[in-house]
Amino acid sequence: MKRRIITALVLAGVGMLCATALFGAKYRTICFEAEDAQGISGKAWFVKKHKDDANNKFSGQVLALPRYGPGEKPPHDEVTYKVKIEQAGVYYLWARTFWANGCGNSFSIKVEGYDAGDWIIGGDATYNSIRWRCLTDGGKNSGDPRPLMLKKGTVTLTVGARESAVEIDQFLLTTDPKYLPVNIVKPTPNILVVETPKK
Repeated sequence: MKRRIITALVLAGVGMLCATALFGAKYRTICFEAEDAQGISGKAWFVKKHKDDANNKFSGQVLALPRYGPGEKPPHDEVTYKVKIEQAGVYYLWARTFWANGCGNSFSIKVEGYDAGDWIIGGDATYNSIRWRCLTDGGKNSGDPRPLMLKKGTVTLTVGARESAVEIDQFLLTTDPKYLPVNIVKPTPNILVVETPKK
């Protein structure tokens, strides 16, 4: 009898571990710092410390654009991230950003594997606060995250200068369509492929 009870407990434990593996870990989330971009030339994009970070609301340095004069646009300038995708699937892209005003509340992004040209992250009217913003579907339900089918391997994200005084703190990719990041997210170790610039 005792042996049967022990066997039943062991089997129940194995069942719980399998259930956790199947259901508890079904979503994948990866995060990386915006300032770890490749190709930062200083033409427009540069790395800086956010000056008003008294409450540690920023994870460290940010990828930023200078403040331009009224009507002035930043020069064409792009940086890239080569992200390791360990499991193919549908992902949703978020960026932790700071907007100064309505003339500096968006940037463009291209995702490898999509020929849609430049998509836009931002355009909202929440200024002078750091918050997560998603790449939206751009359609009727424009507040919904846009699903991105990403292959296993390395996927390149290209971020383009579009408006004045934009600051980007972190990027996040998740397979959970309902995930809403709130605060600083711990970066995923070794998630970016870093290429040595050719001389």
